[in-house]
Amino acid sequence: MSNNSDRMNPASRALIAGALVGATASGVEQWRQYQRGEKTLEQATSKVLIDATKAGLVSGAAMTVANATAGRPVLTLLTVLSAGVAGMYLLDSMNKRGVDETAE
Repeated sequence: MSNNSDRMNPASRALIAGALVGATASGVEQWRQYQRGEKTLEQATSKVLIDATKAGLVSGAAMTVANATAGRPVLTLLTVLSAGVAGMYLLDSMNKRGVDETAE
């Protein structure tokens, strides 16, 4: 029996990989804030889940667009660049929010 029909498409793999990377990056920062007493464990966990979801959605969406533009190098390049910009925007907003929360 073959499992060829059960293989995940690239967008699903990108979504999972993006969520794992987002959870790891956010988890490190949230753990530091928890250890400093800036956040409760529940707040830190919630933030990690939200950040992982955002990163997964951005990665999955970028891969879906990249698959749709396969064979068109210019569109694929624009997709990769826009995914990078979206990732930088996400990281920047995460950092700004962290600064705003500590200022209060």
